[in-house]
Amino acid sequence: MIQRFGVVAGALWAAACLGLSLSGCSSGGGMLYGGSSTATRPPPNVQAMMGFNPADMLARQKLMQELQTDPDLPAWHDQREKMALAIGDRVFDKSFDRTFDSMIIALANLGCRVNNMERVSGYITSSLPELPPEVDGQLKKQALSEYAQAKGYPPSVLEANSPFNVNLPGAMTEKMTAGVTLTMARQSGEQTRVKLRFNNVYYPRTVEELYKRVWDAVDKQIFLDRTIG
Repeated sequence: MIQRFGVVAGALWAAACLGLSLSGCSSGGGMLYGGSSTATRPPPNVQAMMGFNPADMLARQKLMQELQTDPDLPAWHDQREKMALAIGDRVFDKSFDRTFDSMIIALANLGCRVNNMERVSGYITSSLPELPPEVDGQLKKQALSEYAQAKGYPPSVLEANSPFNVNLPGAMTEKMTAGVTLTMARQSGEQTRVKLRFNNVYYPRTVEELYKRVWDAVDKQIFLDRTIG
């Protein structure tokens, strides 16, 4: 409700200033400034008065709506598909049960919340690993910039400093349904295939970073398991 009020207030403010600008351009506009009708002042610069471009503010609102309803891009989808084929599947020289246990521990070490684990089917789901704040923030800014450019928005939309602006980088946050899916299958007595996927994570560089962190944690845990025996 507060956000909606802010948007409406900003729009009304923009309309009022624009109306003042247009009044100054009319034949009788000079009387508004105490001068004669033949010596009018130039209309005020609305952007300078308000400190931001009203058009950019409205464009940011539209951009946020697009992010909420359609956060993916065809190019991103293609990149993720190629990445899944290249690094999404791995085969480990370990028994199914040992691999399953290693995956659970690795996810826990990453701070993931395991939501479902079925040893019989080899199916595990969990929340996403938390990325370091500086990495997460940088990736969201990059994703937002690429998304806005692909949708045809000018750079000024991302730079607008309206007090009514929404937090656009925050709009790039993954959906509540985002998470990790691990699917394991027995290859042989001492080999297990693991398929790793990330659900509802759209920006390819974020997906790449998540792959790296999960596989690194898995490799570390498998190494520890081998050391223990």
